[in-house]
Amino acid sequence: MSHKHDTWGWMLAVDFFFAGMGGAMLCIAGLVDLFGNQPGISLVGNFLGPICIGIGACLLILELGRPFQSWRVFMNPKALLTFGAWNMFIAIVCGLCYASFGIAGIPWQTAAGLRKVLAVICLVCGLVVATYPGILLGQHKSRPFWTGPGMISLFLLSSLVTGFAAHLICGLTTGATGAISLPGAFNGIIAALLAVQLILWTGYVWGKYVYGTSWEVSATRRWVNGDLSSLFKYGFLLLGTLVPLILFLWGGNLEVIAAVLVLLGGLLMRRLVIRGGEERTWLPGEKLYYARLPAGDEDFLKAWDNK
Repeated sequence: MSHKHDTWGWMLAVDFFFAGMGGAMLCIAGLVDLFGNQPGISLVGNFLGPICIGIGACLLILELGRPFQSWRVFMNPKALLTFGAWNMFIAIVCGLCYASFGIAGIPWQTAAGLRKVLAVICLVCGLVVATYPGILLGQHKSRPFWTGPGMISLFLLSSLVTGFAAHLICGLTTGATGAISLPGAFNGIIAALLAVQLILWTGYVWGKYVYGTSWEVSATRRWVNGDLSSLFKYGFLLLGTLVPLILFLWGGNLEVIAAVLVLLGGLLMRRLVIRGGEERTWLPGEKLYYARLPAGDEDFLKAWDNK
């Protein structure tokens, strides 16, 4: 017997991670081009942004099922999923076109005006893609841990910090394209974002647990002292946020290690949020209804199949 799809798998969490990070990388590259007078951070970083969005889109298609009918998601202009799909498509195409300006010998490499236009599109679409998972989850009023505008801020913040960390890794390992001193410019930015992330996540969970509805308290209890508490406290807050924050402030050529921990924290955060959505509000009598549905191995079903 088929039941309602109430939970999601790891692919959705990984999709949110790659899409959010890729969108933030596009946004950062556009900002640096428009206000920093250099084409992005590094050639690898410029290409990695749209590639990550593409990876996230592929995982989302697999998670939703029926991949050969995925084109239908572009056909309903009133649906939020359609809005997000078109933004991801535009971000991927424009991001790849923008990154191509870093390839030597490309005929349009000297078209500075076109590059600036693409940088603006990457900035806008990248920001939308980075924020989109939080918008998508926040509208689910039946998911008490997600509901509200808080998810939007938390996902945007995590996308930005992972985007900066990914650009830092690409720039330090493959070489930056311009005059920006990556450790000097990025260490302080990432450290500040991590500090804000630590404060906002602590405040979000505490606010839901203390001031939320009974449903929100029940869902948040898993994060405070339930099955998600260890991964949240020691995995995300400690290893994925506080430790890299200290490493970025400490310096000493530890930027790559700290950036890798930031990426790990971003992935853990999205997995935790998806797991947190398993708790949902129920309509009157809904639990009783689903409890009475056959699971498929009852004696009367077996007898029916034998006939």
